[in-house]
Amino acid sequence: MTPGHSALATAWLAEALERIEETGALDDTQELARAQRAHTDPAQQLAARTWLLAERLGLVTQLARWREAAWLLLVLGAAAVLALANGLVFAVLAEGRTINAAGALVSALGLHLLTLLLWLASLVRSGGASGAVLSLGRVLAAIALRLAPGRGPHADALAQGGLRLLARERLAVWAFGGVGHVVWTLGFVFLLGGLLWAFAFRAYALTWETTILGPEWFSALARATGALPAWLGAPVPVPAEGATAGVWPARQAAWWLLSCVALYGLLPRALCALWCWLVLRRAARRVALPLGEPYYQRLLARLRALEPAEVTDPERPHAAPSLARGQHPGAPGVPTAVVGFELPAGAEWPPQPLADGAAWLVRIAGSMDEQAQVQAELARLQPRSLVVVCDAQASHDRGTARFLREAAGSAGRSALLLSAPASEGAQAAEQGVQRWRAWVLASRLDGWRVFDHPAAAAQWAAGSDPGTAPQEGSP
Repeated sequence: MTPGHSALATAWLAEALERIEETGALDDTQELARAQRAHTDPAQQLAARTWLLAERLGLVTQLARWREAAWLLLVLGAAAVLALANGLVFAVLAEGRTINAAGALVSALGLHLLTLLLWLASLVRSGGASGAVLSLGRVLAAIALRLAPGRGPHADALAQGGLRLLARERLAVWAFGGVGHVVWTLGFVFLLGGLLWAFAFRAYALTWETTILGPEWFSALARATGALPAWLGAPVPVPAEGATAGVWPARQAAWWLLSCVALYGLLPRALCALWCWLVLRRAARRVALPLGEPYYQRLLARLRALEPAEVTDPERPHAAPSLARGQHPGAPGVPTAVVGFELPAGAEWPPQPLADGAAWLVRIAGSMDEQAQVQAELARLQPRSLVVVCDAQASHDRGTARFLREAAGSAGRSALLLSAPASEGAQAAEQGVQRWRAWVLASRLDGWRVFDHPAAAAQWAAGSDPGTAPQEGSP
């Protein structure tokens, strides 16, 4: 976790980035380099990379919008509470002034007990890992995310990342179940309030009646359900013996019904909601990036690759075909560094006479790992003059501009040498050079000189500037 960023938010954003990168790796060369320079701990480096990329892709903004729209979830939850409470009150009081006490108890607690048992079963079966459990909390959260304003292009990836985080940390049942428990708790509060109001200001007759059950069944039900309320002082109604239908003592039956709803409905839901909150609170403090997973192992390997790049010995410039290896001067502030960037196989390397005065030579194919290695070594060496050699016939893009800008930040002054094979012809080479010069101006690569002859670049690197125009290179 980086300073100022919560571990939970970091893990959420990291899961979203992993989902986005399932369709192709993101260009994170700058982000990795900045994270590697800012931190020494690998976990902190990955966390920094996560936030830098998330800010660039708008994930941080999307997450902030969802936090601001949390009131939507509250509105939906309140609507669910009112609908649930009204449904329960209607189920209990729908028969007018006569209430079937046993039927009212089943109507008030039946669905609640069923869903509570299903939640406990899913908790035991999966340990909280399952993200596919259909629950009231999951439905409300999904609706709230869909209705939230300002959905960005990666909103779905961020939502799926949150689900994957809950599944990975075995918190899905706790999170969605907690929302459902809160709704049920408030629903029972409203139900008890409605029943108290009705029983206080209207007269109801609480009866027991049956077609196939005997009166002993109701006696057993009253004794079983009234045991806990009786322990707390609530009266237990007793049906008259030897009758198939009858009226319970109204006052006793009303308090029995209220105490059963409170003790078997409200209390379990409130305790489960508190339980979920404590589990989630504890988990939020211990959540961390799973560095052992393949995705994060690949990122760690790329961070390790940002160690200083090895270079070609100037006396043996053809020792390696791509990323040059050999010895380099150990002190920063070398005179001249030359980088070959995405050169074709037939290009002259290293370019003479530029290579004769170079203290550091490297040629890369342009992969993100190679770019990161070169940027790290340039930042260490701090060359006074940097020459990047590119193919004049190649197509430039934003990745090229990004590499040049970051490389220029490590050098005293920078130049671009455009190389063109003789087989291309003078006219084609000149067109390529002009196209690159126009692109350098359009990309606002301030301070970059452009050369089309190695001799002119060597003269510039040695400290004798062959021209005065900022973007002209031919002597």
